[in-house]
Amino acid sequence: MGDQTSESELREVPEWAAGDPLMEWYATEVWGRRVDGDDALFEIMNLQVFQAGLTFRMVLARRDAFREAFHGWRIDRVADMGPHDVQRLTEDASIIRNRRKIEACISNALVIQDIQAEHGSFCAWFYDVLEGEDLGELQRALRKTFKFIGPEIARMWLMATGRIADKD
Repeated sequence: MGDQTSESELREVPEWAAGDPLMEWYATEVWGRRVDGDDALFEIMNLQVFQAGLTFRMVLARRDAFREAFHGWRIDRVADMGPHDVQRLTEDASIIRNRRKIEACISNALVIQDIQAEHGSFCAWFYDVLEGEDLGELQRALRKTFKFIGPEIARMWLMATGRIADKD
């Protein structure tokens, strides 16, 4: 078989994830990597939205429940969600039931559909079209485009997806 070491095995576990298997998995398998699928990029965006005011561990522990509640984070399916779905999700104890965050996910899915129509894909727009060379410019652009994306959520999303370097 030989000595094959995966890239994730070579990645050092950051201090913020050390000692917690779920956080270590996220730090070595997901964090800081370019995302090559629109729905996956949408998922990471929304995990950051739901994390606002909470610990990321709390959100990550509910990742499977979020996937089920939001149709696998399929952008078209989330964009089709309406008031009945919002009400159902605010009553779903398996996820974080913040109405504003839930509504932002649906609204942002509609925005992403427009981005896809104009640029071919959400990922192409995010990595190749979204203007801004520094963190501040990128944060402002994301805040203007999406709901519930403040400076810290934008920063974490940009780092989580490898759009900017993790300075920690």
